[in-house]
Amino acid sequence: GHEVNTLAKDESFITVVYGERLEMFTHDINLPLVAGMGLHDGGGRHKSKKTGDPEMKGGPCYPKDHITAGSLLQRDVYILPKTDGGKGSFSGARQSHFTTHAFRFAEICCSEEPPSDATALAYRSSFKEWGDFSSSNVRINGGYELVKNAMNANLLGVQSDCPHREKIQYGGDILADSPAAMHLYDMSAFYRKVVLDWADQQWENGAYAGTSYWLMLNDQTGIGNGSGETVWASAPVVMTARHMQHYGDREFLKRTVDKHIKWLGFL
Repeated sequence: GHEVNTLAKDESFITVVYGERLEMFTHDINLPLVAGMGLHDGGGRHKSKKTGDPEMKGGPCYPKDHITAGSLLQRDVYILPKTDGGKGSFSGARQSHFTTHAFRFAEICCSEEPPSDATALAYRSSFKEWGDFSSSNVRINGGYELVKNAMNANLLGVQSDCPHREKIQYGGDILADSPAAMHLYDMSAFYRKVVLDWADQQWENGAYAGTSYWLMLNDQTGIGNGSGETVWASAPVVMTARHMQHYGDREFLKRTVDKHIKWLGFL
């Protein structure tokens, strides 16, 4: 786990904590950050530490390890070299460029003077947006924007189930959401990649998993031998058919049909 003593003597750190909502009275960030984990049901709440107390073990600013706090918490820890008179420099922070989060609020803690010009960048995989919808009802329009924002948040390399915790490509989510996605966007290249993700992990016996890489998830509700639950695991077959219906890509159909026949034979 993370320990403060891993820092060099000439380094400091700050932590950015991400959340979905604020406490009603304290305005601290609440921790309903993870699907199904229940931290918002009477569980832990994030409390900012006082400046100058970063050496204290535990808490969101520097959790003891990933089990007690880290695995349930969206956070980034930035290492700050002390190059400007003993203070950590935000401009020189060492950080990961491969981390994404989903949040409504963010708090920069364990720092006496947090940066005042912090910005958040929303992004997804690149594809053309060609569908649209509008009505005379502001609530229906709001629901449309909600769905669109959720899709944008879950289309980064894979079509994930949630953008903040698991980030896993489940067959069930794709089967339910792909018709709407294909209305909104040109998903021809993206869904080719999705089907090939499943094809890459297909078992020698023909079994597909319920996710695009095998997690031993729901094997007990499927038929075993590497297979996920039957409907979820049939996502690559269904998505190939939908891809053909929308884009008429016969070469892609030829490329994948043998694998799907192998899956049907396994069933």
